[in-house]
Amino acid sequence: MDILYTARFLRSFKKLESGVQEDVAQAIDRFKNTKNHAQLRVHKLSGKMKGYSSFSANFLYRIVIKIEKSVVYIINVGTHSMYE
Repeated sequence: MDILYTARFLRSFKKLESGVQEDVAQAIDRFKNTKNHAQLRVHKLSGKMKGYSSFSANFLYRIVIKIEKSVVYIINVGTHSMYE
């Protein structure tokens, strides 16, 4: 599985506090092993975000991804308000 980071994700990531950045980096590392998907609560999104999925970085922050065949695009990171 290849993982690609979008410019939007990188901009959002740089704005996070260093502790949250560590949580996000650890969550992405855990995501690479599909056995951890239940623990990360990977789920499909609906509504205007249909076609995307999300998983938890920590209690407050979520990572939005798009899965296409063997490539995972890391789209964005933020709180639940990014879905609005």
